[in-house]
Amino acid sequence: MKKLMMLVAIAAAFASCQSNKKNAEIVMENDSVIAIFPAPIEVEEEIFTGTIPAADGPGIDYILTLGAATDGIDTVYTLDMTYLDANGPGKNQTFQSKGKQQTIHKTVNNQPKKGVKLTPDNGDKPMYFLVVNDTTLRMVNDSTLVETIGQAVYDITKVKNK
Repeated sequence: MKKLMMLVAIAAAFASCQSNKKNAEIVMENDSVIAIFPAPIEVEEEIFTGTIPAADGPGIDYILTLGAATDGIDTVYTLDMTYLDANGPGKNQTFQSKGKQQTIHKTVNNQPKKGVKLTPDNGDKPMYFLVVNDTTLRMVNDSTLVETIGQAVYDITKVKNK
């Protein structure tokens, strides 16, 4: 009876892992299950970098890391903003923001647009980036995803996929 219960437990664990298309490690000893270790959830990261114009300095270096689970569920982000020459020539100052990122869809001038909303954990206002193409994000003012008109470029580009 004990062996039958163990086989049922193994089958249930294996079926659960198969339904999620993940593998699990089952450790057995003397026909008994000692432990079942589910496979870790794989998270892909996209990293974007670029220098955004600044009003009071040469610019702000952005390093944005977006995490997206392999099944497409939005997850978290980390944004490092380094203000160039913030405290004098060659004296930069870096701030970090972390929080939830989510994909948003809007219609702008009768055209479908896709964007990324970054909501900081600390309660600061969300930031928005328009998805220009597979490798470029453009900072926009708000959730309308409307681009600012002018000569300043607010783009960051993908440098790596982990």
